[in-house]
Amino acid sequence: MAHYFTNDDTEHDFREIEYGHAGRTYRFTTDRGVFSRERIDFGSRVLIEAVISDFNGPENAHFIDMGAGYGPIGIIAGDALGLKPVMVEVNEDAVRLCSRNADINDVQAEVLTRAEYDADDAFSNVGLYVTNPPFRAGKKIVMDIIDDASEKLSPGGVFYMVVQKKQGMPSYKKAIEASFGDAESIHNEKGYHVLKGVKNH
Repeated sequence: MAHYFTNDDTEHDFREIEYGHAGRTYRFTTDRGVFSRERIDFGSRVLIEAVISDFNGPENAHFIDMGAGYGPIGIIAGDALGLKPVMVEVNEDAVRLCSRNADINDVQAEVLTRAEYDADDAFSNVGLYVTNPPFRAGKKIVMDIIDDASEKLSPGGVFYMVVQKKQGMPSYKKAIEASFGDAESIHNEKGYHVLKGVKNH
């Protein structure tokens, strides 16, 4: 079976899961081969809640959710913040799930493969960039995401990433600081840190 950060050719096994935030229940279809299909993973939940409580940028800010999986971060945070998420995935099954889940939850979203995203120069000068990156894909992939965020964010734009301390949090914090000019851990829960960088802070 392929990893969740690649394309998967196994048979589908769809499931329905739910997540509650601020009195609203969000519903998601998941599938075999996508990350955390049984429930929204703890790291993503920590990231979602931290972004919603911390981000205070303009309501019309572009919002990139890199490595969106089946879409919980982009859909929930986008809905709560009043932003239209641009959800990006390498896994084609996950791209289809993102679109389906945005429709299920009545959230306007743009869903792209990574190749489509890379080929489109419309996604620059964004105000918000969020990721729960695929650490199993290797450090280079995670560093590429940090570099992409630094390129795409406008001055004052905000980057958030969730990472466990044991996954190399201190080194990623230094990388964000080098790219953005600042970095801080704004939330730590059970070893999961939400790192924040403000471009040219």
